[in-house]
Amino acid sequence: MINTINAFSEASVNLLKIRQLDQQDISGFADILAQAEQREGSAKDFLQSLSPEELKLVQKANSMAVSINVDSLSAEGAQNLLSQPDGSDLVDLNNDGLVEVGQAFTIRFPPVNAPASVKAAWDEATKDLPPFEKATMELTMHHMIYGTHLDIPGAEKKQALPPEQQWNATNIQLLENYARSNLEFRVSYEGWTPYNEQLKAVYDSFFNTLSGGGSAPRPGFTTEQPAVNNAPTVIPSDTPDSEDDTTSSEADTEAHQPTSLLNEVHQLILAARLGIDREKIKELEKEMEAVRNDATLSAEQKAEKLQALQQEIEQLIEQARQRAVEEEKRKATLEATTVMQKERLNIV
Repeated sequence: MINTINAFSEASVNLLKIRQLDQQDISGFADILAQAEQREGSAKDFLQSLSPEELKLVQKANSMAVSINVDSLSAEGAQNLLSQPDGSDLVDLNNDGLVEVGQAFTIRFPPVNAPASVKAAWDEATKDLPPFEKATMELTMHHMIYGTHLDIPGAEKKQALPPEQQWNATNIQLLENYARSNLEFRVSYEGWTPYNEQLKAVYDSFFNTLSGGGSAPRPGFTTEQPAVNNAPTVIPSDTPDSEDDTTSSEADTEAHQPTSLLNEVHQLILAARLGIDREKIKELEKEMEAVRNDATLSAEQKAEKLQALQQEIEQLIEQARQRAVEEEKRKATLEATTVMQKERLNIV
């Protein structure tokens, strides 16, 4: 058997122990991964070649509740069963933001396809957070890029850009704008709660690191001053951020339409007037806090409940945004009709 110290990181070994693998199991799984690296065929072909006992060990190492049915696996699901437990070599072959492990889907932020610099910046920004608070923020960031993967009527499902576009300087700036405008919206309704202050600290660190230290919190957006008083920030869509981005495709513009942050906040306020339920949002956030503090729930149960509650909040906001757009369309149609009627009267 191979030396498991060299085969696995400390984080991987700890995870395997949490999953009730003893030293013999860990060594056996390390042997399986070493053989998989030398394979000539696909991951599915390799899994098909394993004995029932070896498949059972792969199942246990991946913390799967049901037996592995190799025939039903996708290429991505099969490959990720043979990945390091710490997730360092997971793949997202279709770039949909969901990582398929066996037949299970998981959400990770930063995405597994993101550059190492993005992952390092996020680790630094969240290094002092408790695990469940970090997981909540990762869900929030994931949904900003990919939308919802849940089966909620009317919920938006976004097609992510290729990694080289998603994480170029222009789109990082647009993501920061979106993240901060959402934070401003939260603050305008509930003030600077401890969680909102925590969000701001993470955003400041994460985006400042990604920009090489050139980004900083916008003037006026502090814990002492309401966010809605900030001056707008506009990112021109036709201005290249570097030589590498001068050939940025139309997909960049279509995926992230640059907007004024102040206009975004105004849109959200209008959306609130059109029917968003503030009390419902506060109630859901209280439920999220209760889930975080519930010691009777497992990590998986907490993650599942937090995701569902977060999606309910975002869905309420998204529905209000859609109503705001419809209201603007209605006004524009009414104005156009009025102009046409006046023109006809002048002609007559």
